[in-house]
Amino acid sequence: MSQSHHTLSRSRLTQQRRQANRFAAMLAADLTPDEQSSLVALALKVLEPKVTYDTFTDVATTMDFMRLRFAGKPNEVFAVAFLDNKHRLIALEEVFQGTIDGCNVHPRVIAQRGLALNCAACLLIHNHPSGDPTPSAADLRVTQRIRQALDLFEITLLDHIIVGGEGALSLAQEGQL
Repeated sequence: MSQSHHTLSRSRLTQQRRQANRFAAMLAADLTPDEQSSLVALALKVLEPKVTYDTFTDVATTMDFMRLRFAGKPNEVFAVAFLDNKHRLIALEEVFQGTIDGCNVHPRVIAQRGLALNCAACLLIHNHPSGDPTPSAADLRVTQRIRQALDLFEITLLDHIIVGGEGALSLAQEGQL
């Protein structure tokens, strides 16, 4: 192989490596709000295939997916992932919408929807628009009320994930479920 061909191949390889990781040095401040929204949409498209039917048992991937999906919302949203007996997703639905600092949640509505979908398990997800995913006393109380309602119908509550701009928190991982 000639020296010029070898140099050309090395140049192409360097260029390919730069292109393969072109977002690594980028900061959020480098992007306009529209670009940030586009990037979140792109991230969801990249992450969604990784959240296959059976990966809702992987807490880290589930929290990443839910954080991208719900953390940027300006008002509280309470969603439920309804799962079959192998924890495959049947439906992910925003069941309740609230204000900037709260959301009325009715366990009976969640149980009714779970029965209608014939689900075996659920994941609860809600966002904190403040950015801090730390659960409030009200979050813990409503989780227990929902768990009690679902238990009556033999629907397992697997987790309650709280997301915010500062991160995500799993009540199951925290031992609070």
